[in-house]
Parts: sequence; C-alpha cells; structure tokens
Amino acid sequence: MKQSMLSLFALLISFQITCVVIAQGSDSSKVVKVEISKDPATTAEEKFVVITLAVEPGYHLYANPVINPDLASVQTSVSIKSEGKSIPVKVEYPVGKLVKDDVVGDYSTYEGTIKIKLRVAVARNQTTPLDVVVKYQACSKKSCLAPAVATLQLP
Repeated sequence: MKQSMLSLFALLISFQITCVVIAQGSDSSKVVKVEISKDPATTAEEKFVVITLAVEPGYHLYANPVINPDLASVQTSVSIKSEGKSIPVKVEYPVGKLVKDDVVGDYSTYEGTIKIKLRVAVARNQTTPLDVVVKYQACSKKSCLAPAVATLQLP
C-alpha cells in the first residue's frame, strides 16, 4: 500500500511538472543564446572551439556534472557528430554553482555566460561537415522550460 501511494505521488509530481512546462509554451532556447567560435590554437588536424551559452537573468542551466544522478538526463552536454555518427571530443565544462536542496538533493548549475571548451581531432580526409550538438534545459526558481538542442557547424 505504501509503495503504491509513493508511486502515485511520483506520477502526480511528474504530471504537474509536465503541465508547468506545457503551460510555459516555450523551450529553453527562448532564454539561452548559443554561439560557437574558433580558438586561435586551431590547426588542420585539431580544432579548438569555444561554445558560449548566454543565459537570461532569472534562469539557470544544469551543470555538467550536475552531481545529482536524478538530474543527469538534463545536465548540459556537448557532442560532435558527422553524418549522424558521434566523433570523439574532449570537452572541458566549467565548474557549476552548488545548489543545496533538501527536496531533490544538491545539484550544480550554470548562470549568466558559460564557456565550454572543445578539442576535436580532425582526420585529414574529413570532407563532411562536423556538427556540434549542445543539449540543455533552462529553469527558473518556479519552473523549468522544455529542454532544447542547438546544432551548430564546427568552424
């Protein structure tokens, strides 16, 4: 009985969160600007790039690592793809701000302007464009917007 009540409670919470996101009517891209720039250290064999995320005041993103396993699916992440296949990349995420939360547990966030550094080895015969895929979710203190994915061309 106790287990079924807990399951029902979790379902209701999930439904409420979904309703808040739908009621908001937009995804996280409405409050986050994503840009990509090439680092001067770039060579023909190795590209160094910086992803800049500018988050509107009053919102935060979940950092990487978010430090809370329950929020791992919505932590900010960057990957590289070529023709839909993942390409190895070294990603240097900035340190997030620790948020103490007695309800969901502690987690780490990004606010303001965030710079994520990437290092990608590029094959000499690479002719197809490389896509940088940035996944993130913006939240305020009251609610979260739907997650967003930005796909940018590697410069």
